[in-house]
Amino acid sequence: MKKKIAYFSLFILLIALTGCAYQSVTFKSIPEKADIHIDGIPQGKAPVKVSLSTDRFAGCPDCRHTITAKLDGYQDEVLVMQSPSFWMSNTKPFPDIVEIRLKRATAVREDSLVVSTPQISSDVDDVSAIIIKQDKHGRYAIVIGIEHYRQKLPKAEFATHDAQIMTEYLTKVMGYPEENVITLLNDRASNVDLVKYFEKWLHNNVEKDSTVFIYYSGHGAPNTKTGDAYLVPYDGDPSFIEQTGYPLNKLYESLNKLQAREIIVALDSCFSGAGGRSVIAKGARPLVMNLQSNMVLSKNITVLSASSGDQISSTYDEKGHGLFTYFLLKGIKNEDVIKQDGSIKMDDLFNYIKPQVERIARKQYNNEQTPQLIGAKKN
Repeated sequence: MKKKIAYFSLFILLIALTGCAYQSVTFKSIPEKADIHIDGIPQGKAPVKVSLSTDRFAGCPDCRHTITAKLDGYQDEVLVMQSPSFWMSNTKPFPDIVEIRLKRATAVREDSLVVSTPQISSDVDDVSAIIIKQDKHGRYAIVIGIEHYRQKLPKAEFATHDAQIMTEYLTKVMGYPEENVITLLNDRASNVDLVKYFEKWLHNNVEKDSTVFIYYSGHGAPNTKTGDAYLVPYDGDPSFIEQTGYPLNKLYESLNKLQAREIIVALDSCFSGAGGRSVIAKGARPLVMNLQSNMVLSKNITVLSASSGDQISSTYDEKGHGLFTYFLLKGIKNEDVIKQDGSIKMDDLFNYIKPQVERIARKQYNNEQTPQLIGAKKN
């Protein structure tokens, strides 16, 4: 009997020694809140604790792990962790905490080629300003920049840079917590992504008395049959805009349902199809759009648009931004339009942007571009 017990104990010991054990590892990311994937399986947002299998003897096939960190506006970071074989050791094969640093995206993918976008330094790109203290209310923002499109549409120059710097202003100047700012760039801004964040994420997060900021830089398009205006997602097709675009009216309907104190929408786009930051179905003629037709806005929503319905929205090439976005950022930075609690004096900001955009559009591009302020005006 004693022999049987001894053999059984030895058998159990061998199984323990030759099998895979597990170790808890906490993954952190800089910036925070990156999505962590282990061997292709989502684990949640960093910091997150994960159990990794370790090689207790030799040849454990599951003890090599591929960790991927993903965050909008940053390059995916991939690292491989291989547990060394060890025998009767009390040491841990992996560190208890792994910190992953992500690099900002500096290139976009177009037809499987990586196309680097030259960065033009501008005075508004320096956000080393005094951080505005946050008030007691929540702040949430969705920032979208689509420069390259899957359908080989004309490039929306500087749209990615616009969105990246807008995010910097929100988090470093206007007091928006980084975890409450969603930045969607290029292929991360598909139609499904817009539906997800406009119609679900906002409603799951925004509470009463919150402040919401929506920023879009990219192409707009008209529906030539109905005259409705659409945002063009990364996978949008102006020839099938009703099926692949995101209607502005749908955005406003979704925002109207929020119990927020203040909602600001800034659109560096145009919707006539006449060029600039707008596209249209092949063979169709540009339209004179009325951006306020059929628009129903609750009293807490203000829309800043880069141009009127029959105009195009220009870029400001020497500054590396959309013309409207450049003066939007410059106004926030230099014109004392941000209150101490981080809210915006909308009248003052618009009164600064409008004449500046009109002047540069005429002087440098021989265009008429008149920014629009739609909805309630607040000071």
